[in-house]
Amino acid sequence: MEHTATQERAARAFEHSAMLGDTTTAYLEINQRLIGDLTELSVGTAKENARLVAELQMATIDALHESQAAVLRWQAMWPEALMDPLRWHQTALAELVASTQRTISFAGAGARVVMQAADRMHAAAVDTGRRVRDIVEGSGASLRRSAGG
Repeated sequence: MEHTATQERAARAFEHSAMLGDTTTAYLEINQRLIGDLTELSVGTAKENARLVAELQMATIDALHESQAAVLRWQAMWPEALMDPLRWHQTALAELVASTQRTISFAGAGARVVMQAADRMHAAAVDTGRRVRDIVEGSGASLRRSAGG
């Protein structure tokens, strides 16, 4: 009788440990999928940030090039200021308006670049959130199966 009770306890312990092993495996699979999706989001974020920095640097270089060209245009106008002040005022005002328009255009381009990057990151975050939600929702059934319930 003693021998049978010991065997029964050993069999129950073995079943319990097997059930724990299945549950642990299920948790590991779920965590692996979650970490994979979050890692993908992190890599995408790093790439998007690099792309954003590159685009902003190009916009900054274009703005600097334009400001240098504006300085050269203003320098070329000074001799006209001495010979025909009224014409110089008209030319200076036209240059000021054109420079302001270009400046606003560069600012708008920079804002568009930032907004496009934000939109792409938002879409990636929403997609990752949806996948994580699907994993978490699907994990309940997986854990129930592994627990034998």
